[in-house]
Amino acid sequence: MSYPKSPVLKGPKRHHFLPRMYLKGFCQDELLAVFDRETGLIKRQTIENTGLQGHLYTYEDESGRRRFDIEALLSKIESDLSHAICKFEDGSKFTAAEIGHLISFVAFAELRTPDALDQTAQVYASFVRTTAKVVASSKQRAASTLASMYRDRGEIRSNEEIQAEAERLVDFVKKDDYSIKVDKQMALMQNMKLWVKVAHALEKKNIRFVRTTDDNSRYLTCDSPVILESRTSEMVGFESPSSMVFFPLTSKCLVVFSGSDRFTGSGTANEKQVDNVNELIALNTDRYLIGPDEAALARITDRLGIARTQRGPKYETSHLPTGDGAISVVRRVLPHRTKPKDIGT
Repeated sequence: MSYPKSPVLKGPKRHHFLPRMYLKGFCQDELLAVFDRETGLIKRQTIENTGLQGHLYTYEDESGRRRFDIEALLSKIESDLSHAICKFEDGSKFTAAEIGHLISFVAFAELRTPDALDQTAQVYASFVRTTAKVVASSKQRAASTLASMYRDRGEIRSNEEIQAEAERLVDFVKKDDYSIKVDKQMALMQNMKLWVKVAHALEKKNIRFVRTTDDNSRYLTCDSPVILESRTSEMVGFESPSSMVFFPLTSKCLVVFSGSDRFTGSGTANEKQVDNVNELIALNTDRYLIGPDEAALARITDRLGIARTQRGPKYETSHLPTGDGAISVVRRVLPHRTKPKDIGT
């Protein structure tokens, strides 16, 4: 998948991170039931007013032009998939190209939401903080780094100036009284690059379309709809053979990626099995849990007690000591396995 060949300089202001063509599969009487995890309230609303944010994918290029290339790319992927969703849902024959469209869509669903962009920004901020601690681990290391930086820039600094600046830098970092603000555009571009890795990981897996057997059972979706699970107690990434990825495609069809044999198949789920999946989806919700039926949302959110709670992060960073100081390591975690944080009333 590539960007449009020519710059896209015009586009919509309202960007749906949960596409309208996707949300149609979770409607009832052309409306959605939406649970707000932050407030604990449930309301019915239109597709048009669900899962969107102004200029979420708009960015500026080096010439200062406002670009809509990413929104145009996502719209193309959505259009390609929209014609195949009914085939996946009812078990009709589909093509290899349509499976490719599905994989592209799911990979972007992991990375295109406001939550995903915030997570990327937090990871990057953690990397910057670790780098700062390594550089400022000693006055000598800080001075050496500053001298190299000024040399690369072609700027001249005396040894006394560098030593004084190094001392200030070490003191500043040790106090740890600062915050790191990551540019939204940087996070967006980073996630566009990560899309390729996620898509390649999903391409290697088996794909199973699991359809509900009970007309009264419906899958839910949310504003963080790609659910990573593990067959073991260990943390896993998308490429791990023991990982499973659940993606609710419609209220009647769940896509499951697992294993590594690259076969495509189908299955069915009874009411209990659908309910178990819906629990995972609810626990992975960043803020909005979505489905056709208000009563179903109320039952599962009451049972799990997630109203006025905050989900844990989907990514965590750690620091490994090295001979030169430390390096940052990031891994995808399973937020549904950690207790939600109570945010009160």
